[in-house]
Amino acid sequence: MAAILHVSPVRAAALPPWRIACRGSTSQLVTRALSTTVVRTNALAELDKQLNPRDLIEQKRRQYEAKYGDKLKKKVEAEGVRDIEALKAKVMAPSIKQALKAKAAAQQYKEDKFKAEEARLKLKAEESQSKLKAEPSPEASRKQQAQGDRSGIKPLSSILNLPLLHLTPHDANAISKIWTAYHTTHPTLSSSFLSASLSADIYNSMLKLARENPFFVLPLPRPSSSDSDKKVQTDEYEMFYLQWLFHPTPTSSSPPTDSPPPLTSSVIFTPLEEFKTAGEWAQPYLVLTHYPDLANSHNVVLMRGEITAATAAGPAGSTDNPGFLLAQQQAQLLALALQRFYCANISPHAEKENDMAERIQRAEALKGFREKPAEWDWTKLVSMAYGGLV
Repeated sequence: MAAILHVSPVRAAALPPWRIACRGSTSQLVTRALSTTVVRTNALAELDKQLNPRDLIEQKRRQYEAKYGDKLKKKVEAEGVRDIEALKAKVMAPSIKQALKAKAAAQQYKEDKFKAEEARLKLKAEESQSKLKAEPSPEASRKQQAQGDRSGIKPLSSILNLPLLHLTPHDANAISKIWTAYHTTHPTLSSSFLSASLSADIYNSMLKLARENPFFVLPLPRPSSSDSDKKVQTDEYEMFYLQWLFHPTPTSSSPPTDSPPPLTSSVIFTPLEEFKTAGEWAQPYLVLTHYPDLANSHNVVLMRGEITAATAAGPAGSTDNPGFLLAQQQAQLLALALQRFYCANISPHAEKENDMAERIQRAEALKGFREKPAEWDWTKLVSMAYGGLV
């Protein structure tokens, strides 16, 4: 007994430390060792599941098929497919196609939205660039103003905002209304200005005759001397000498076109007696200006008539239009007579034979005045100029 007690400490010292800590019987030591092995086995199983998920998936699949095997077999037979895998493909195919279709539609929507935004930004940049190009520089404006001053006429760009007309949607009718309203409602222009508009084709026809016949005479009925009767007389006329002048049309305020605009023209009306006396220095009573700046872009030519203001040293003013040399009605009659002669090459729709004969007669009158002024017949001038209107 003493020997056993003597050896035990030595053998105990050689044992692993965890066995000493147990201080129990041999059965207790075995139980401790077996419990540690079980924990380790569970940890390895969990690790294996994480490293090999396919096995777990396959195991679950087998469990699912074992549980719902009968139902799946009946579904396979009902759908007429070979096996469960074929059944899966048939059932899942529409969902996959719909998902792919939805994904493609979403991608297409993103691409279309991006393209639309890109096009919008590009269009905005082009509009900004066009606006900058349409607005003349200060230097160009000064040159254009100087050009108008040298020609003796006011440029259209100083009357209308041409860049704005080009950038915003305006047709010929809208521009004509703006032009007329500006002159008829203006507090200081309504008594001294005329306004009208005509198409580019009519103006080009007038321009052709005007370049061939830049000089002509027109009769103007004299105003009544009676204060109670403000109508014009039909038995007394004053002859007015007219002269066409032509000027280059500015293009700095208009967008570029394939062909240049027609020439700007002005028509000066002077009493024939004063012209005989003073020649080129005779006082103009009325100046009509045709602006073809919008002829190519909007097919409209704007006409402006300016009645000369009366001065103390000049001729007596009109009694019907105090402060000016002509009354509004007289200026309108001169503009009407000018149109009747210089539109003689334009044949109206459904023209009668009598009207055509009178139109040809007016064209021949222009030619006769240019080629044979000494033999020119004055007798029918009044009827040709007004056609029975006065």
